[in-house]
Amino acid sequence: MRALRLVADRKLELADISPPPPPGEGEVQIRIKAVALTHLDLWGFRGMAFAKRQLPLVVGAEASGEIAEAGKGVTGFKPGDKVVMYGAMTCGRCAACREGRDNLCENVGGIMGFHIDGFARDLINLPARLVITVPAGVSLRDAACAPIAFGTVEHMLFDNAKLKPGETILVHAGGSGIGSVAIKMAKALGCTVITTVGDDTKAEKAKALGADHVINYKTERFEGVTRKLTAKKGVDVVFEHVGGEGFNGSLLCLKRGGRLVTCGSTAGPIVTINLMQLFQQQYKIFGSFGASMRNIRDSLSKIAAGMAPIIDTEVELTEFERGLNRLESRQVFGKVIVNF
Repeated sequence: MRALRLVADRKLELADISPPPPPGEGEVQIRIKAVALTHLDLWGFRGMAFAKRQLPLVVGAEASGEIAEAGKGVTGFKPGDKVVMYGAMTCGRCAACREGRDNLCENVGGIMGFHIDGFARDLINLPARLVITVPAGVSLRDAACAPIAFGTVEHMLFDNAKLKPGETILVHAGGSGIGSVAIKMAKALGCTVITTVGDDTKAEKAKALGADHVINYKTERFEGVTRKLTAKKGVDVVFEHVGGEGFNGSLLCLKRGGRLVTCGSTAGPIVTINLMQLFQQQYKIFGSFGASMRNIRDSLSKIAAGMAPIIDTEVELTEFERGLNRLESRQVFGKVIVNF
């Protein structure tokens, strides 16, 4: 079968490897149909792995597929069922896993496609507990965006930031995969959405998604515009996944007691915080990573109800690197999908 493997930094190889054996007890075998690219794929491709990994490594962190075969003792899945898969190999035994909060697993074996072999292959065997059925009417292309893009936003906005109807939120990088989802989820809740983008073309697209105010951060200081838009009160929530020099500007955008939730650092992982500002303004800062199984199920339900992901580009497996280049270019608006 085919498997796309990272053999060195920025070097991919489409290899012919042996298919997996029949699924064992408690496992299912899945035929991969679509991989949705994330910054995890890009970081891994660049060699920015934050833990030891062995190359060659099958890439792909977020995907959908169909059940090819169910192992002994597996109920609830049959061949042909459309599914998505959790993006990390969690233990299933610790308290967090037993509660469905696999993103807090105490014994995680690694992130798929980043630390351990991922989804960019024709067939994969996985524990059935890490597999979720896709609702009727949802395409496998759209479903591929649920485990990370949608699930991450669901966890950030509702588990951590506790976003409420009628609040005002600043969404950074509204043209990104998770930024575009955050705009949609916040608007569906009845929030006022301010978002940042890097060019005027993206600004028009963000407005079409429902953003109330769009700031081109390359031509305007987003913190100044945000303060003006909120009559100097600031926003209730900042959806942050950029880091770098803009992090402190994001804090300045918060109202007293406001909440900032962050899941990324595409502009840089190191920031300096004024602690006096932090405690005097009573800011709440939440680190957020991944999603729970419930978040993914809720995300699939929202997609089924009509909250479709924004798809920027679709490529074939042999064009995986072209998809990564599109993501790296920062010209992307929405998700890049790799079809099998």
